[in-house]
Amino acid sequence: MASPCVASHKRDKWVLRNMVALDNTAFFGQGLRLRLNLGQLVGGIALGAAVLVLGSILLRGFAENGFRLGSQLAWRYASFVFFAALVAGPACRVAAHFVPSLTPPKSLSRKLVWGFCASYGIYLLSVFVPNVIRPSAGAALMVLFGGSVALVMAATATPLKPLGDKAIIPDNIRRVFLAAATIYFWLCYSLMALARISGPHRPDDFYGLSLCLMVVGLLARYADRWVSHKEAADPAGAVTAH
Repeated sequence: MASPCVASHKRDKWVLRNMVALDNTAFFGQGLRLRLNLGQLVGGIALGAAVLVLGSILLRGFAENGFRLGSQLAWRYASFVFFAALVAGPACRVAAHFVPSLTPPKSLSRKLVWGFCASYGIYLLSVFVPNVIRPSAGAALMVLFGGSVALVMAATATPLKPLGDKAIIPDNIRRVFLAAATIYFWLCYSLMALARISGPHRPDDFYGLSLCLMVVGLLARYADRWVSHKEAADPAGAVTAH
């Protein structure tokens, strides 16, 4: 009688140990899946820009016309991603204020910012590659400066904590750098749209749409600030609403 009991006890311990192992695998697998989701969004945005550039080069040939069309499409594509990154966070927070059951993802804005930086980097690459053959100081300077601002924007989109809980860049300084980079790109898209609309250029509906999107993005940011100040001034009302 003792032998079956011992065997049963060992079997139960074996089953329990393997269940714990399976649970750990499932846990780490879930974390990996979440990280892959982040990579899929950023990678998908970058892949879209790369397809536009490569498709233009295949359509027009590996020449100036192909790269010009590719850089133009990549610029326009990146502008839509920038608009999405500009309004995603404010729109979700304003919607959550009026619809308490809504729980927007906290990392959505960060993912879109990284996606914009990746797509903008591909745009800069499409501008830089033709100028490698025919060097241009203006293009090289634009690529260097624009790439630096995009790099700052990507690095400050989230606190960098490689070791422990202490961030490399203090949060207030990080927010200043992120705001400066955002303003820079907003001005780039807005001023270029104004120049194309008011200047002696061929009519293009994209620039009118781009300017409208930048204005909508700015209004969304103001609405977000207004809701935040309202909740801070009347926390009881905010608690009641939620």
